Amino acid sequence: MASVKELKSIDLNSFTIIGTGISVLIAILMSILITIGIGIISPENFAISIYVIPTIIVGSFICGIYQYFSDGLFFNFLSKKFRNINVAFDNDSLVKVSTTETATIIATITLIQVLLIYLVSVLILPLIINATIQTLMFGGQQLMAYSLYQFLLILSQPITIIMLIFGSFIITFVFVLIGAYIYNLIASKGRSITLKLSKENEMTAIDSIDILNFAIAFTIIGGALSLIFGIIMVISGANVMTLITNVCGGVVYGFIAAALTAAAYNLLAPKIGKLKIELIDL
Repeated sequence: MASVKELKSIDLNSFTIIGTGISVLIAILMSILITIGIGIISPENFAISIYVIPTIIVGSFICGIYQYFSDGLFFNFLSKKFRNINVAFDNDSLVKVSTTETATIIATITLIQVLLIYLVSVLILPLIINATIQTLMFGGQQLMAYSLYQFLLILSQPITIIMLIFGSFIITFVFVLIGAYIYNLIASKGRSITLKLSKENEMTAIDSIDILNFAIAFTIIGGALSLIFGIIMVISGANVMTLITNVCGGVVYGFIAAALTAAAYNLLAPKIGKLKIELIDL
């Protein structure tokens, strides 16, 4: 019989370290593949592409620290204000995730992050754009300068801010809600994610993730969400080929991203620390 638990909090230290570690490891792999690809397609640019690798890795490291620390911090804060996410385990299998609570918290975290990025862009981006406009004007590129000026006006419009706020929350809420429903459906069919858990004081540590089950679950979810998004695009005027490409891309990306994430976690967790979460029995 499945045991229902409440996800009370996330250990910020372990979440930030393991999340950033996974991001950096995947960034190293991707940068190497990109460099090899550039070397094959354009050998004359191979030497230049090597200098891109440190930039990608350092960028992933900095962004990873910010993303995982802030996401964990916001989750721990919101879990005290909203209804917490409930999860059900049957042995080591995650057989159910609460839908509305998951969508609400993730959408709210996304909204906060979007607002923070927007506030930073409002303070910094106009300075960069104004300097660029002046440079373009002196260089005789009046049309390009006017286009950037129009973009700056659109960015500062209240309707843009409103659409950004409500769009980020609503779109995230709807897609996470649908994704959670799909996961519960496929988990009931025996395709649940399998996690090896252990107790460490009052926290629960995730020792390892079953790579295949994890990848299959997110492949199905990614394909389904891509199908929904593709149908919306077709209704909006796109052709059927866009729908097919969108679904295929969602399936391939879902499998590769999930498999790489689970494999990286299993590789790094024993070395830099496992993710620890606070689960309360209900």
